[in-house]
Amino acid sequence: MKKIVVLLLTIFVCLCVQAQNNDNQRYLLTTKSSTFGVGLSDIIDPYLSPLVYSGVGLNYNLDTRRFLSDKNTNYSMQSTLALSGDFLLNPALSSEMIYLGINYGWGLNYHFRLNKNLKILAGGLWDIDFGFKNVSRNINNPVNLDMSTNLNLTGLLMYDWVLRKRTLHFQAKLQSPLIGCMFVPFGGASYYDMFEVGNLDQSFHFSSIHNKQGLNQTYTVDVPFYRSTWRFGLNIQSLKYKANDLVFKQDGMSLIVGTTFDDISFGGRKKLAPQNFISTNE
Repeated sequence: MKKIVVLLLTIFVCLCVQAQNNDNQRYLLTTKSSTFGVGLSDIIDPYLSPLVYSGVGLNYNLDTRRFLSDKNTNYSMQSTLALSGDFLLNPALSSEMIYLGINYGWGLNYHFRLNKNLKILAGGLWDIDFGFKNVSRNINNPVNLDMSTNLNLTGLLMYDWVLRKRTLHFQAKLQSPLIGCMFVPFGGASYYDMFEVGNLDQSFHFSSIHNKQGLNQTYTVDVPFYRSTWRFGLNIQSLKYKANDLVFKQDGMSLIVGTTFDDISFGGRKKLAPQNFISTNE
């Protein structure tokens, strides 16, 4: 009888310890932000035309962040996806340019918690950028491609403003290219000569702050409502790069709106909804 009692007590203690460990276990959330934007753009592409093309554009951005480990919440990983499309005209309104672009990036950030409501994230992000520009009026060279990859410096300032009924979450994000590689065609060279014949001399260039400068600024505020959190903000982009005696510029400003939420997958009997969450906004 004593052996049975001891066995039952041992099983009971083990179950209690396991339950306590499960209660103390923390689960990582993925913070996702999805925004749409509309704004104004200016593009100078001397390979296609020496004129400034100005117009309107639409963009979509998806940003995700997640801590690397539930035991060390000082480091987080980030991935970004940006899609953009612009319709632009020259100053005389006699020719149009179509621009389509896609950018994907992945990086790491270190979290500096200055106080309960103020945090700074600093790190780097490696991205791949591809753009398509078309000026149909340019018969000889109607198309130019933007292709590059860069290691970018990133910084994010987060501040929580606690009001009576809700907390507003402010963010100021900066990103600037540091080093990378970019494709810039030689002035007058055709894409047939470059890719069909294989004449790619002076087409790929090492890029750094000496020949490529840019700054991507995003200022947002997250406003919680009853069942969702909406993001409103402003995005300002400026980029200048040069090679083969050609100077390219691309500037834009857009108003953005979207949603932000914390996400985790669970379901079924073996993967129930966890209790202790960790968000990168904390």
